[in-house]
Amino acid sequence: MADQQPDPAVDILQAWLDRAGEAPACTVPRADRERPLPASHAQQGMWLAQQVAGDDDRSLTAPHAYRLTGPVDVDALAAALGAVLARHEALRTGFAVRQGEFFQVVADPAPFRLVPEDVAGPAELDVALREFTRLPFDLERDPLLRARLFRLGAQEHVLVAVFHHIANDGWSMDVFHRELAALYDAATELPSVTDAHVLTDVAELAEMAVQYPDFAVWQRSLADEEASHEEALTQWREVLAGAPDLLALPTDRPRPAVRSSSGDRIGFAVPPAVSAAVADLATARRTTPFAVQLAAFQTLLASWSGQWDLVTGITTANRALPETEELIGFFVNVLPIRGVLSPEESFADVLVRTGRSLIDAFKRDELPFELLLERLELPRAAGHNPLVQVTVASHQELTAPLSLSGLTVEHLPPRGLDVQEDLTFYLTSGAQGVRGDFAFRTDLFDRSTMEELGRAYLRLLAKAVAGPELTLDRLTEEAAVPAGRAAAEASTDAPEAAGTAPRGVLEELVATVWSELLGCDSPTREANFFQVGGTSLAASRVANRLSDELGVRVPVRDVFRHSELAALAAHLTEQIRKAARTQAAATGSGSDGEGRA
Repeated sequence: MADQQPDPAVDILQAWLDRAGEAPACTVPRADRERPLPASHAQQGMWLAQQVAGDDDRSLTAPHAYRLTGPVDVDALAAALGAVLARHEALRTGFAVRQGEFFQVVADPAPFRLVPEDVAGPAELDVALREFTRLPFDLERDPLLRARLFRLGAQEHVLVAVFHHIANDGWSMDVFHRELAALYDAATELPSVTDAHVLTDVAELAEMAVQYPDFAVWQRSLADEEASHEEALTQWREVLAGAPDLLALPTDRPRPAVRSSSGDRIGFAVPPAVSAAVADLATARRTTPFAVQLAAFQTLLASWSGQWDLVTGITTANRALPETEELIGFFVNVLPIRGVLSPEESFADVLVRTGRSLIDAFKRDELPFELLLERLELPRAAGHNPLVQVTVASHQELTAPLSLSGLTVEHLPPRGLDVQEDLTFYLTSGAQGVRGDFAFRTDLFDRSTMEELGRAYLRLLAKAVAGPELTLDRLTEEAAVPAGRAAAEASTDAPEAAGTAPRGVLEELVATVWSELLGCDSPTREANFFQVGGTSLAASRVANRLSDELGVRVPVRDVFRHSELAALAAHLTEQIRKAARTQAAATGSGSDGEGRA
């Protein structure tokens, strides 16, 4: 059997993925650096997420800690980190909104300092790690990689590297580990040399033909050509027409009006026999193991939510262009996969449809998810992400763990977890088999609930691969949501509908700003910003305009959290009154500012 060659026609999805991985005919040109550099759609979405979430949200940062045992050459490590920053413009990029447009500004390379900080033991190390990894990033000015070295003893250190996701993804960590190792070797060979070009030559790292800003400008140029994405947009509109905006899984607590990033993670192993059966079924049905796993997971979500029409997102590396393979930066795209299921249909039927949906979605991977949301004009809410709240990610184990010459390196597990989605299902294939992990919001779900979801998934998957002709209602008999649980209603801070009551002064101002910046008719008190033409970037423009008009800072997140006109006006009124009370207290005037709005 080992010598048997696979039939390339057996797996149509894998065949498509193989073709998709071939180098496309187009290449990314160097951007004109004398002109402003627009940010990529992914960067814009990540920047906006930071504005909405605020500085306390850590789901947009990626901390990595490494225990280094042995004689650390601190100067060489600092030089290697500095060379990584010099090589990758994405790590030296700041962001600014100018005249309503979102741009990136690349800073020049700067010397990198790494001074070991002594810590007395594990408890003090935990405190130091927590404080350092939770420092906020200023996306206008800060480098997007920061590092610190903690010293527990002469032969024991902990290196901490914290990235902002606006310049980092899983693929980027693979690049970071390889380059840091090579540059550290070069720096130990050349003591006192910090020049990035010299170290790059000694490390035999190829000069990169393009940088992330070049990719961003190229991507934007495609989006500016209306015809370039029109076919993909038309297809997505057809697929997502009438799709629910929210996958209302039963939660342990009501969904808060403002999303929290506090999370947790549980893991489980897929039994080898089940993994083998998944592969056999995929081969027999001319699809991939991932399609089998996704079909089973969507079936489980439908059963738990009672929502047989649902959308889950799958993440893609989005690095088909050869120029992007060695870049550090945020390239990940999300493909919304809609499942319209029926309890009476067989799992085999669902599997065929899931495989086709994946093929069609991969063909449209060039359309950025953030641009899709913008063109679909989907409403936004502070309590949940638009369209996709549950994602599935399938990947191999990290292929290049950090390895530094003369040192034993241990990648330490993360302390705490911050999440961006309600639920993310990670499927990891490695030497130890297939593993599943659920990362979830703790403001919605208890750990015990997610553990039961994992057990239910394994039961359903095993039954599905053993009997693909079984109907979904048979498959989900033992996977039903625990008794007594029901989908929790979302809480809201919006005021009760006020009928045709006249608008106040602040409401008139908000309506005027919306009308002028969105080009819409004068909105009603109940109008929702995102339903009258508001977009992610438009929210930033509105916030800036209101700040100028009122003389009070209006964060972008306020436009999301109070998206109805009356609710936003009421919030602004309260903010103005608070500012007036603060000023009165400072001057001793005694005025509480009532009536100023």
